[in-house]
Amino acid sequence: MSKNLEMNNLLDLYGCLLTEKQSDIMNMYYNDDLSLGEIAEQYGISRQGVHDTVKRCEEAIEDYEEKLGLYASQKAYVSELEEFKAQALDIFNECKRISLSRPIAEKTIVLLENLDSKLEDYDTSVYMNED
Repeated sequence: MSKNLEMNNLLDLYGCLLTEKQSDIMNMYYNDDLSLGEIAEQYGISRQGVHDTVKRCEEAIEDYEEKLGLYASQKAYVSELEEFKAQALDIFNECKRISLSRPIAEKTIVLLENLDSKLEDYDTSVYMNED
């Protein structure tokens, strides 16, 4: 996963712990893709000042994650849901393959729908294809 994508995800979780100005600068830098110069111009500060703020905020956010682990917990939860979904799909396919009872297949479909609903709470693309 790219550093920018990971920082965006961490900002979603921990951005509220930053000051309003820090949060604005981080959002402009990571979400709006503004350059340090563009942000500096908006705030009437130096490019170096923006750079220092971004670096301090990155360190703070990474420290929050290290201590609280919310992002890691979310990734683990999504991974578990994906595994449950794969298992339910295996059961459904096995039911179809050997013509098992229709009620089992229908219950498996409900289970798959429930898992999909839970997974929609998260942007699963954020958690997939990581190291």
